[in-house]
Amino acid sequence: MVSRRRVLVGLLGLSLVRGQGLRVEEVVGGLEVPWALAFFPDGSFLVSERPGRIRRVRGGKATVYAELPVYHQGESGLLGLAPHPHFPQEPYLYAYRTVAEGGLRNQVVRLRHQGEKGILERVILDGIPARAHGLHSGGRLAFGPDGMLYVTTGEAYERELAQDLSSLGGKILRITPEGKPAPGNPFLDRPGTRPEVYSYGHRNPQGLAWHPGTGELFSSEHGPSGELGFGHDEVNVIVPGGNYGWPRVVGRGNDPRYRDPLYFWPEGFPPGNLAFWRGGLYVAGLRGQALLRLSLEGERGNWRVVRVDTALSGYGRLREVQVGPDGALYVTTSNRDGRGQVRPNDDKVLRLR
Repeated sequence: MVSRRRVLVGLLGLSLVRGQGLRVEEVVGGLEVPWALAFFPDGSFLVSERPGRIRRVRGGKATVYAELPVYHQGESGLLGLAPHPHFPQEPYLYAYRTVAEGGLRNQVVRLRHQGEKGILERVILDGIPARAHGLHSGGRLAFGPDGMLYVTTGEAYERELAQDLSSLGGKILRITPEGKPAPGNPFLDRPGTRPEVYSYGHRNPQGLAWHPGTGELFSSEHGPSGELGFGHDEVNVIVPGGNYGWPRVVGRGNDPRYRDPLYFWPEGFPPGNLAFWRGGLYVAGLRGQALLRLSLEGERGNWRVVRVDTALSGYGRLREVQVGPDGALYVTTSNRDGRGQVRPNDDKVLRLR
């Protein structure tokens, strides 16, 4: 829980998180639905805003780095962001966006870093399903330890797409930095399937994080709130070719055909991103309006959640959580997304130390 005692340090707001030994600093505010962060080697970082802007933040000030045309409705627009793993030697930035021109769909695009700006270079993956009013777009981008780009996609409110291996919807995809299906993907040689697919049976996956010890991929996913009652948001351990059950299974189905979640919220906690930090797995909550710390026990292929603590609350809806190059944990609020209560100076990027 966040203490009410606050002091100012320069231009940064500072608060203490009780019981966690954490300090919370407000790095920058006044953003419009920030979705993802991408860090540069010089200590600055980029933040995507869902209406189509990418801002660069240095010294607590945000300037426009790029503007992309997007279809900004509901949950869609400019979403995930990821720098090339060998940046700046490979001066590229990747973004996930929704577009309407030529037919409504989601894309992964590549920008080239040029001085103070990012220049849209080309589309590297097209045809990811999207829906009018922007529901279930997925949208997280992250490079894995293998140097491949992982992409989460929603099923665009068409449930059966999650089980359809000929569709890019309701999946986690794995592609090369050039946008080709990654070597070793589980469905590369199967007729009638998309070779980019890494796992399937997902409803609306929102987060990606790799275990720092084992290299296993963990993902957060929105459950069917409002369709089958509130809840069943999930954290999953992702394996190549795994079927995670939607819409056949909600929560734990105990069906050997589908992989059960590592953890789920029966009451509902639609998660944003997730990140490993200080020995725990931190999950940002949107409707849950909290940052949770999941304590894990076990070993590769056999994990269990043994404790859940609230690490941060009092800031409203939280979407992005990511470890910065300075070792701090960065979190974004999402109170201006049409579903939150807007607070002074929203939306914000927070830094936890």
